[in-house]
Amino acid sequence: MSRYRRARVSGAVYFFTLVTFDRRPFLVEPESRRLLRQAWQLTHAERPFESLALVLLPDHMHCLWQLPEGDGDFSTRWRLIKGRFTVGYAGAGHGLPRSGPSRARRGEQTVWQRRFWEHLIRDEEDLKRHVDYIHYNPVKHGHAQRAADWPYSTFPKYVSLGEYSPAWGTVEPESLRGWEPDVE
Repeated sequence: MSRYRRARVSGAVYFFTLVTFDRRPFLVEPESRRLLRQAWQLTHAERPFESLALVLLPDHMHCLWQLPEGDGDFSTRWRLIKGRFTVGYAGAGHGLPRSGPSRARRGEQTVWQRRFWEHLIRDEEDLKRHVDYIHYNPVKHGHAQRAADWPYSTFPKYVSLGEYSPAWGTVEPESLRGWEPDVE
């Protein structure tokens, strides 16, 4: 069995991608959003982090976090968020697909893919590109005509800060042409 090694740097900024099991499209449903927000807030209260950017799509999410100085443990935070969401989602009576033998042995539910992807942000240019990627993602996947049309992202916050115009994201930004995020 291979061992995946994650970069853990205290106080760093990370880009994350989390995907639902079998890419089931339920994350933007009202109850799912409520449960995710609740799991996020409980975890944030116990293990603080700064959420810099976020987009929630039907079957996956992308976000950027800044961890506190002296703390590089994002894995525990994601384990708590995913676990709390799963308990709430399954407890609300949502039918989940049957798990295979491997998941059954581990007692895992079929809500999330097992792992998540992370990328350690290297510099300001890398940060800007990932923020653009997050906010353009609903357009890329055909969920919106422009970034401002998608209600489940931090795009409005960035418009209010003057980082984007409201019309940004109708075409692929120059910063993203021919680029995909590094999810080593």
